[in-house]
Amino acid sequence: MNTDQKTVEETNREQLLRSLEHGGLEGALAALETYYAAGFVRHGDKGDYDKARLAGGLRRLYAGFPDLKRDQFDIISQGDRVAYRWEATGTHLGEYLGVRPTHRPVTARGMVLCRFEHGLIAEEWASWNKVSLLHDLGIIPLGR
Repeated sequence: MNTDQKTVEETNREQLLRSLEHGGLEGALAALETYYAAGFVRHGDKGDYDKARLAGGLRRLYAGFPDLKRDQFDIISQGDRVAYRWEATGTHLGEYLGVRPTHRPVTARGMVLCRFEHGLIAEEWASWNKVSLLHDLGIIPLGR
């Protein structure tokens, strides 16, 4: 790997980490404006969406879990891509996915692959275990 390539990968990794260090809804929304490209697209299991739709999802998420905390693990950079897995914990204190507050603690896990363009996150592919979250909320029983 040449020095220029290493610098790009390190810069993208650092930008990703900064984008995730927000500590709440207002910080998360500010991170969208600071670290995400204007034409950002997230590819998820329900199709593609832009920054505005991601912001709406964050508002719903923090309304349901105002004490949400998220950690990142196994951050891997290669070229213009940075991949990581994450774990989020919180308490269901507000309505989420149409479910009234259960006051239960929850844990969710997933993975994200980001593509950077000009130092900003231009595209993401995201996947997470929604069934596990629904189990933690008491909606879906699982034999675990």
